[in-house]
Amino acid sequence: MKLAAKLSLVSVIAVIAVLAASNYFAAQIAISKIKRDHEAYAQKMASQMESSILDAWQSGGVEAMRSALRTEGKPPVARWVWFEESVTATTRPSTTADFSTIVTRQAMTSFVSTVGDGGHLLHTYYPVDLGVPRAGGLEFTRSLDDYDRETMDKLIESLIVVGFLSIVSILVVWFAGVRLVANPLNKLTAATKRIGEGDYRFRVELSGKDELTQLGRSINEMSARLDAQKSAIERETRDKLLITQQLRHADRLKTVGRMAASIAHEIGTPLSVVSGRAALIAKGDLSAEKVKQNAETIQSETDRITDMIRQVLDFSRQLPSEKTEVDLNEILIQVTELLTTVAERKGVAIESALAGTRALACLDGGQIRQVLTNILVNGIQAMESGGTLYLSLNRVLPETGNEDRCASFEWEIRVRDEGIGIPKENLESIFEPFFTTKDVGDGTGLGLSLAYNMIQEQGGQIEVSSELGEGSEFRIFLPGLPREI
Repeated sequence: MKLAAKLSLVSVIAVIAVLAASNYFAAQIAISKIKRDHEAYAQKMASQMESSILDAWQSGGVEAMRSALRTEGKPPVARWVWFEESVTATTRPSTTADFSTIVTRQAMTSFVSTVGDGGHLLHTYYPVDLGVPRAGGLEFTRSLDDYDRETMDKLIESLIVVGFLSIVSILVVWFAGVRLVANPLNKLTAATKRIGEGDYRFRVELSGKDELTQLGRSINEMSARLDAQKSAIERETRDKLLITQQLRHADRLKTVGRMAASIAHEIGTPLSVVSGRAALIAKGDLSAEKVKQNAETIQSETDRITDMIRQVLDFSRQLPSEKTEVDLNEILIQVTELLTTVAERKGVAIESALAGTRALACLDGGQIRQVLTNILVNGIQAMESGGTLYLSLNRVLPETGNEDRCASFEWEIRVRDEGIGIPKENLESIFEPFFTTKDVGDGTGLGLSLAYNMIQEQGGQIEVSSELGEGSEFRIFLPGLPREI
């Protein structure tokens, strides 16, 4: 409807512009014709009167010329005027137009002047050479009242025509705009909205062969293609979901298999020890001292089994972290002091480089200590012949393009050992649960998996790089607090 109103307005403006231009040019043509006719009349009359005027001038001057121009009982056909402005009002032209063309070229010229009642007069000036320096000539005057009345009548007629054509144009354009434009556009708009909402089966029903109908057919063809693509995407998505479910099922089976094998290996050895020592005690052939030793061994192996089961339970039911403001410098000092004795027994020295300021972060301090303990213990165990374990803490900016790391800055913890390294084929699996390269009884393969999950829980990242024979390096990124003390 808005478009139809705009079209109606444009049509009315176009009609008015056309009629206004038509009337303007018609008026210009009419006035030009009147000027030509009046100038022809002035030329004819001046040619007839010029000799008598010259005779009158020579015999009696201006007064004699005026007498010669008067006809008894009738108004004078023309009036003698001087073209210079310094002459008296009685001999001055009836218009203040520029007479330079008459003076210099001695050519006849016409001007239109306005009288007091709003009417118009046409003045035609015919130059006459009297043989004196002062330029003068005959002034022929004609009233334009007939022209003004005709122009006004045409203006009224034009207004009536404009009104009639405006009403007709509005009705025609409104009808055509609503039926031929607005209704198809409303259908096309509804179609685009339905398609935008995902209904690719909606079709535009338009008849005809105009551009809007062609646009509607193009939209229908686009909808059909989008519907086909949507169906293909849905099929592919279902297939991918099915494959993903199958892969997850296979991965779960793989994990369960690893867990079963790991638990079987880890628990099998201590159970064998417990069973053997219990059998010795059951025979009753051992001394009290031997019975005590075997009982202590059984208790030790039972504690070992209990610890293994606890690790599996911790992995299966990880509790949400309790975050508080902590200083990572203090956590690194605590972990280093805790593991110094263990490292010295293995011939390993721990070198640490802390941050220059307080390394504040909002984290679960207990989980971070457990993560660092697991990684440092692995590093110590990897250096069978001793060496140095390097531990450092630095402030860094997060990597760009990583939406998961949106803190203003991060704390980077590096742990680098001089151990045997990790084979490249194992690097992608070291954070998987129950994956281990240690001998049976030395680990469940849950330490690094727990560490990975805990760092993720803190909103951080953990990365590893390693070269066989050159050692391994773990990098932990944790979000920092936006202030330092």
